[in-house]
This record gives sequence, C-alpha cells and structure tokens, in this order.
Amino acid sequence: MHLNRTAPHHGRRRAAAGGATVPLGPPLAGSDHAGAHAEREGEALMRVASAVAGAERLEDVLDVVADSAVAALPPGSLAIGCWDRAAQKLQVLVHAGDLRAGEARRPADDRFPLAEAAVFSRLLHTGKPYFTAVDDPDADPAAVALLRRVGKESNIGVPILVDGDVWGDIWASTSPGAPRFRARHVRFLEAMAAQLSAVIARAAAFSDISRVAYEDTLTGLPNRHSMEERLAAALAAPREPSDALTLMVCDVDHLEAINHGRGHQAGDRALRRVADALVAATAPFPGSTVGRLAGDEFGVLLEGFGLDAAREVAAVALRLLREDRDVALSLSCGAALAEPHHDRPEPLLRAADTGQYAAKCCGGGQLCTAEDSPALRVQQPRGRRANRRGLSERIEQATSTLLASLDASLTDRSTLDRLERVISGFAEVLNGAAWTVSYAEHGSSAIHSISSANDRDSRLRGVRVGMETEQFALHEFPLTGQLVAAGSGAFIVDRYDRDADAAERALLTELGYSSVLAAAASDLDGVYLLEIYGDGDTAALAGAALRLELLARAAAGGSAETAKGVRQLDKRTKLIETAGSLGTRLSGLLDPHEIAQVAADELYRELGFPVCAIVRRTADAQVEILAGRGDAVRRLQMAGWSQPAGLGLMGRAMREREVVVVGDVRAEPDYRLTPETSDTRSEVCAPLWVGDHPWGGIDLHDSRKDAFDEDDARLVRLVAGQVSAALRSAQLYEQLEHAYLGTAEALGAALEAKDSYTASHSRSLAVNADAVGRALGLDDQARRNLRFGAAFHDIGKLAVPESILNKSGPLLPSEREKIEQHTVIGDQILAPIEFLADVRPLVRHGHERWDGSGYPDGLVGEEIPLGARIIFACDALDAMTTDRHYRAALGLDGACAELRRYAGTQFDPAVVDALLEVLADAATPALT
Repeated sequence: MHLNRTAPHHGRRRAAAGGATVPLGPPLAGSDHAGAHAEREGEALMRVASAVAGAERLEDVLDVVADSAVAALPPGSLAIGCWDRAAQKLQVLVHAGDLRAGEARRPADDRFPLAEAAVFSRLLHTGKPYFTAVDDPDADPAAVALLRRVGKESNIGVPILVDGDVWGDIWASTSPGAPRFRARHVRFLEAMAAQLSAVIARAAAFSDISRVAYEDTLTGLPNRHSMEERLAAALAAPREPSDALTLMVCDVDHLEAINHGRGHQAGDRALRRVADALVAATAPFPGSTVGRLAGDEFGVLLEGFGLDAAREVAAVALRLLREDRDVALSLSCGAALAEPHHDRPEPLLRAADTGQYAAKCCGGGQLCTAEDSPALRVQQPRGRRANRRGLSERIEQATSTLLASLDASLTDRSTLDRLERVISGFAEVLNGAAWTVSYAEHGSSAIHSISSANDRDSRLRGVRVGMETEQFALHEFPLTGQLVAAGSGAFIVDRYDRDADAAERALLTELGYSSVLAAAASDLDGVYLLEIYGDGDTAALAGAALRLELLARAAAGGSAETAKGVRQLDKRTKLIETAGSLGTRLSGLLDPHEIAQVAADELYRELGFPVCAIVRRTADAQVEILAGRGDAVRRLQMAGWSQPAGLGLMGRAMREREVVVVGDVRAEPDYRLTPETSDTRSEVCAPLWVGDHPWGGIDLHDSRKDAFDEDDARLVRLVAGQVSAALRSAQLYEQLEHAYLGTAEALGAALEAKDSYTASHSRSLAVNADAVGRALGLDDQARRNLRFGAAFHDIGKLAVPESILNKSGPLLPSEREKIEQHTVIGDQILAPIEFLADVRPLVRHGHERWDGSGYPDGLVGEEIPLGARIIFACDALDAMTTDRHYRAALGLDGACAELRRYAGTQFDPAVVDALLEVLADAATPALT
C-alpha cells in the first residue's frame, strides 16, 4: 500500500483586496485555522454530495471524493480501498496527492495484506475507525512501521459501511510537520464514507439491470439504448463551430450467408470479431465510443473528430477483418458529421444510415457519406431503423399492457382465452408469421394443437381447432419433449443453425418458416406450449423469450407468483430511477425536516407505499414522527404519538441496524398496536444512523398481509442510506455554521478588549436582525447571511486605534475618517473566505443611509442591500438603548420614537415598521 502523497498546504491567509495589509495583531489561537478548515470541509462535502446525487457507478465519484477529501485535510495523503474478503487483503482503488515514481493514481493491483497490520484487520472486522501516530508508544508496531516507510507522521482510517457490512476503508495520513489529525477529521471522513456507501449501494442495485439496459450481451459493447443516450448527450452539450462530432454506422457484409452456411455460432464469432476490430481501430481517438446498434449493425461515435477520422477507423477495421485467418469479413460503413442545427440523434442517425446504405449498394467493404450518393437518400427505407430501434421498447410496453389485461378484463376468462391474448400480443410486436397454442396432459406422450393463426391476416384472432387434431408424438421432438416435461422454460430454434435440434429444424423447413420461439407453462392438469413462427420479416425473437414465458405462466394458472416475477422487473427498474431522482432531490438540502419530507414524498408518491413515516429519535430517547404521508400518519400526528426508542419494530431495526420486514404484525411480539394503526397488517422499518448514532428510521405500513417483499426491503434500505447520508451532510454543515460563529465570537472577544460595547452589542444585534428578517419574509439562506453580517459587522474596528474607539469627546475629522474605514476593512478581512462571500456586502454597507448620506459608498434607498438596511436599523436601536462613555442610554420608547422620526431619511421605512412590530410583539428575546 503506497500512501505517500503530499497535499499542498491550504491554510495560508491571502492579502486583503488591493494588496493592503490589515493590522490584525497576533493571530487568535485556533480561530483562523479552525474557520479555514471548516470552510474547506464544508466545500468538500458539498462537492461530493453534488457528485454522488446522480452517480450510478463508484467509478464516477472516486476521484471527486479522494481529491476533495485530501484538499480539506491537513497536508498528507489519502487512499480509498475495497476489502477483498477471500484474499484478506485491502485493494487500493485510488490514491490522492503527488505520486511517487512508478506509483499509479489508479493502481491495477495494489493489495495490502491485512496480516501485516492489526489495525487494518481490526477496522475491517469491527467497523470502528482508528488513529495511529509514529510517536504513540501504544500504537501497533506494524502500523507505525508503515507510516515510517511512507514518510508520514500520523494516520486515520474509517470504514465504508454498506448495508451494515464493512465494504472497505478511507485511509489518510499527515506529512512531517503538518498538524496531527483531530476528532473532527474522523467525523469528516465518516461523512465522506457515508457518501461513498450510498453510491456503492446504488451501484449494486443498478448492476442487476444495467447490463440488460445498456450492454450488448454478445459483444460486451454498449447497446443501442446506451449509444443513443450518449449521442443525445453529445449533441445536447455546448459546441463551438470548430467542435467536430461524427457518427459512423457499420453493417456486417454477408452475415446471413455465414449464419446459413456455418451456423449461428460462427455468426456470433464474426460479430465479436467486428466489435474487436472497431474497438482497436478507434483506439487512437480518445473519447470515441463503439456500440452494437442491432443485429449486424454497429455504431461508432467520434467526439472531437471529423470525417477524416471516420475514414481512418473504417480503413483500419477493414484491414484487421481481412487479415483474420478464420473467415474474411467486411463492413459497409456510413459516416455523418453533426451540423450545428443537429440537437437530436434522429437526423444524424438517418444521415449516417444513408451513407451506410450507399456503401452497401456499392458492393460493401468501404465507407460512404450521404453526400456520396444523393439519390440513395430517397431510396433508403426510412422505417427500417425506426423499427429496429423501437423493438425492446415495444416488447416492454406490450408486457405491461398484457399483464394489466390478465389482472383486469381477462381475470375470469378461460386459460385458453388468456394464453391467446398473450401470444397474439407478442406475435403482433414481433411481426410473427404465425403462432400456435398446443396442450399435453401431465404424463402424456403426445401434444396436440388447440389454437393457431397461420398467416398475418388471422394472426390476431386465431383459429381454434379440435382437441384431437394436429397431434405430435413428443419423442419425435426431443427439445419440445424436454420443455413439456419441465412444464416451464423457453427455447428458440433457427432452421439455418446446424447445431440446433434436427427435428425442430426439419419441422420449420416443412412449414416454410425460418425460426420459432417456444415457451411452456403448466396448470394442475397439463402443460401449454406457445409457439411463434418467424420468417424474413419477423423481428429478432430472443428479446421476447423471457417475458413470453413469464406471461404464459401468469395466464396458465400460476398467475400470482408469475405476475409477481414480471412486476419485479419493473420494480427493479423503478428502484434505479428512484435512487437517482431521490439523490438529486436530497442534494443540497440542509434542514432535517425537509430531507425527511422529500424522502416520505418519494416513497409515497413515486413508489406507491400507502403509509410512510419518517421518525426521529429525540434527546429523551423517544421516537416521534418528523414527516410522513398517508391517513395513518395523519392520525398519529393528530394524536401526538411518540414511544420509547427501544420499543416496537422500529426499536428492533435501530438496535440491529438492519431493515425489518414483517408480513403479519399481529403475529409479531415486538409490534406495538395503536388505535390509529389498527388496520396495519404488514410493516417495514429501516433504521437511519448518522455517524455512530441512531437518528431515527423509515416506517412503512400496509393494510394487506405480506404486502412487502425483498425488493421493497432493498429499495427502502437504499433510500435509508441516501437519507442518512443527507442527514450527515446537514449535521456537518450545521457544525460548520457553529465553527464560523465560534470564529466570529473569538474575533469579537478580541474586539471586546478594545471596545467593551462592541461584543455584547454584536450578539444582541444578531438576534434582533434575525427577527426582523423573519418578519420581512427572508428565506433561510438570506437569514443565515444576516446573522453572519450582524456578527461580523464591526470586525473592521480591529484596525481602529483604541484611543479613537474609546474617546470621550468629539472626534476630529481625521479620526472620524478612520472610524468610517472600518466597514471597508471588515469587507477586506472577509474577502479570502469564499463561504462568507454573500456576507461581505452587508458588512461593507452596514452604515449606508436611506437618503445617501451614509458611508463608505453613499448608496441610496434600495441600492443598499436589504440585509445591510436591517443591520443599520438594529445597530441604531442597540446604540440608542446602551450606555456609552460619552452619553447615557435612551429608554426603549425614546429609541422607537427616534426610529420613527428618521424613517425615510436614515432608515428604510419598511425595515423600521418591521422592527417596531417585532418589538411590540415582544418577539425579540434580547429586549425582554
């Protein structure tokens, strides 16, 4: 494990605006560095949360997490590792920092044996973070030796937990002379680990369908759906006129002859060879993408390269294919260059396909563009690509429609009616030449046809035949016999495939069809066989095999379980969509109530759970509802429901840190019945942990028994991980707020030593200003800026001599000029802190007057930021009601009269009205 990165030091104060040096005196212990560290950590968490929100792969966020974390920590290095349990080693995925000679940022195989350091093994087996320093006499000697070997002085490790199990770790170290790690660094890295955990859990769910959705199983290339998405994204991205974008469409020449002459296995090998050749040919063009569009068609997307690059790719690919010793192959290639007006894939696809068609008509083995043969653009069958591109979508839509019919209008119909509806629907989508439904009783040696459609005109209505006609002995058709004996399954036979079942091929030849898709489903009495026959106009049958089998089983009697299997396909797809949309909605939320409400809305509205509550653990170890949807939740909220955190199913979920699924709550000893939830039969509880502390949980109810399954549990676990990560980010952000306010208070303490009035005045002012901001309807962010503006508004007085600040007599013009410069100096002090960028205008303009007679810039009316106008009025109120060394304080009534008197000259009249209203309602604690 090579962890010797050194991150640049980020704690250095920048010069004030204009290069002037601000005389701040000696640094305050911890205040400046604490604020800088807190700022970096906050920015790092926001960057990572934004990246994680839409990420579906760990690869997409590894670099962001590593670079953001190492930049926020003390100078040193960082690595993210995955636990290889079988080998008991830690696999390093990414290093952050300056790399040593020969050391890779993304190592191919950098594995650290756990036996070499007990602390690594302990972290991975217990899930507890650890700290090591070279001068710690109690430290693990092996861990100290590792630190010395890589030239570091201290390190920390935190686990990455996924579904409660340790998945890997984040390891960070400090360079010689850098500050040692503190407890807050552990909390910071735990927040980073929680963000990674959410992506890893989402990726695990996504991987179940991503290959089907985005990868061609034969070649391993992106499929048509993936290629069209990439093309759409490339076209939608901002492009300069000089930015080239080229699409190639390549069709394999004479693939049908290979399939017929040497079998489909040879055809599959040919397609894989074409894929390899195109990938090799595009290697010199970074960012290029090769995919399989459909059947014998491939696509190549060249981002940043023009038609010359496409010609080179075609030439290299053709040369590689001709040199192959197995079977010489060739391609007909078309290329099209995206025009500025191309913002959708369809025009570019049509242009490239036109070029490919021209190459095919010219004998193949070459590349053409649409301009090479303008006449061919008219001759090309435009519907050809559209039909191919839409097949998978049409199959999916047909599945949903047929499943709905089985559950609704066909519920009480006969099994044969239901099967006919299924097979006719699929035959229509596939453009099948004919179909047949046959039946064999259990144990029978023969099967006979009971319904068929033998041409496209009768395909949709079918013709029922006598039960005794069209009978076949099963031993004559071994493949069919195996399917009938199993009572389930499916097969596809192509009559040109010499490796396929000989009897089925002979039957296809006799019937005049080129292929058949068969699926079996059984009931209590026998087995039904559904067969769709294809010819040259039929679409590829393979894409429909699984769904035809599942729907046949649903129609034949095992409908409940089989329909459930079909629905799981849609549920898992929905799981991926939800993970992405919820992560996006949670990104940037900092209020726990908002986070909880968004999660409850998503579970209720998008996923259809009838009752959903997000509960929170209170300081007195109770749980209460923070947000939720559904009638039962409303009843519980109205009743003021709460219960001890350790009781009930939620208590068990929080204790065990695992999702609890109960099919019948009435048989569950842990269940706590309430009048408001008397109709609940099923329940799912998922714990929400923030760091090492139980925060609360997600609670789902349903009035049906056994309403929730493992997919529901997996989904809720994923949502819980995202919500926990969002809550952790909000918690850390709140800690950063406190750190900044602490910095302001520390600076205020220094100011208090010079001007005893100022410190208590700043605290009072912050309370008053926040109340006025609330009365004027400012949002949370604006009120946050207002609080900081009030806390920092006098910070520039640090640069004003005490003799002037505490002078008992009138100020000289030169002295007043120095006083009035404190707002400019305050603005300069805050300038290096990006976190306070929106606060600086409030500090600079906190003494501007409504009529333009204020300082430093003489702004008038609404030119003055609203926050600065609020601070100015509240500042004046505090000044008038506080004893000063040169005058006695006014009473509150007298101060209010002065505010009214100068509204419209010194003060914003609307701000004065709001402040007086706050005072009248006694809503400002500082004045009660």
